[in-house]
Amino acid sequence: MYKVLLYTNKLHETDIYARLVQEVQLPIELSVCRNEGDIDANIEDADVIFGVHLPSEVYKKASKLKWIQSMWAGVERLLASPVAADVLITKPWGVFGKYLSHYVFGNLLAQKIKAELARTNQAAKKWTPYTIEILAGQIMGIAGMGDTAQDIALAAKAFGMRVWGLNSDGREHPLADRMFAKSELEEFVSGVDVLVSTLPASPSTYHIFDSSALNKLQSHAILINVGRGTVIHDDSLVRLLKDGSIGGAILDVFHTEPLPAEHPYWTLPNCVVTPHVAGPSLPAEITDCFVQNFRRFERGESLLGQINRPRGY
Repeated sequence: MYKVLLYTNKLHETDIYARLVQEVQLPIELSVCRNEGDIDANIEDADVIFGVHLPSEVYKKASKLKWIQSMWAGVERLLASPVAADVLITKPWGVFGKYLSHYVFGNLLAQKIKAELARTNQAAKKWTPYTIEILAGQIMGIAGMGDTAQDIALAAKAFGMRVWGLNSDGREHPLADRMFAKSELEEFVSGVDVLVSTLPASPSTYHIFDSSALNKLQSHAILINVGRGTVIHDDSLVRLLKDGSIGGAILDVFHTEPLPAEHPYWTLPNCVVTPHVAGPSLPAEITDCFVQNFRRFERGESLLGQINRPRGY
């Protein structure tokens, strides 16, 4: 019987997660935690943690811990915590891509068909025909060709786009027409019509899109960030948007969240701001990942969604 500690900082979801795990009837003793006191009382005996955003210091007491299943894709805070080196860390897999692809293409298509102009004209009862655009023939560059990028790439292909991908070493990907290594970043950026970042937060991705890289974007290019806000040098992007040097930006993630009210992104007309909603962690889907991995864990098999600690993702 394994002792599993369950905690989510979204307290309204705690009972949902608990019910979903208990319905499966795994060979576990489930400790449902709702506050730091509950965590502190159960952490020393926990074999497994299914959760997100536990206070960092509690991991020092987790002497029996063998595995952490994160409820979120982003594990940068967890990797910065004092988690023992032999503890496995996994993240959800196969659940976020479908949402990210809808977000990316929903926003992108809204711009191409001039949906905002249509609503403005309708409100004014103004009949002024305009020309819409299509995506076919354009190049979508996806920085970070991991699990979450595949649905985006498939959707791009369905719209007749070509797909360029960026990863650490330029290794081939079956959905990409061309792949680039990180060392070829500026060549990659300079050729795309739409740049989508699904990159995680890690030392190797911090401000990867700095002034030098962003200045390589074509004047009509659209930048979409659904990965982590730390990959973009904000001052450089703000400057380009203010100058109209690129077509625009669609941003769901930021250095600081919530995005401060005084940040320029809020008021730039060519920038769309959304509150980190592109890839929701829904309890049923996240619990399914935990259950699948628990059964592998119980059988001594390798776990899915494993984090490579040195790489940071």
